[in-house]
Amino acid sequence: MRRQEQRLAVGYLRVSTAEQGQSGLGLEAQQASLRAYLEAQGWTLVAEHPDIASGKDDRRPGFQTALARCRQLGAVLVAARLDRITRRAHTLSGLLEEG
Repeated sequence: MRRQEQRLAVGYLRVSTAEQGQSGLGLEAQQASLRAYLEAQGWTLVAEHPDIASGKDDRRPGFQTALARCRQLGAVLVAARLDRITRRAHTLSGLLEEG
């Protein structure tokens, strides 16, 4: 019987406004959704990186750190919803091409 390879995941959480970030509700809901998905998949969460910023700008510090961590570990970037990662088709296309 083959041993299943462990899958590593880096979580990314984003809200658009400081009010959403301070309330914690947007981030907490995303975190709960993310963790439930990872548990169901049997993947290991190795880091979570949040941002309080618009999805239009890809220079968000949490986003850049999450991508760097994925590359470093060969992990998968996971978010509660696709629009939490980016609102730019060009960025999404680049991430898909990169793998």
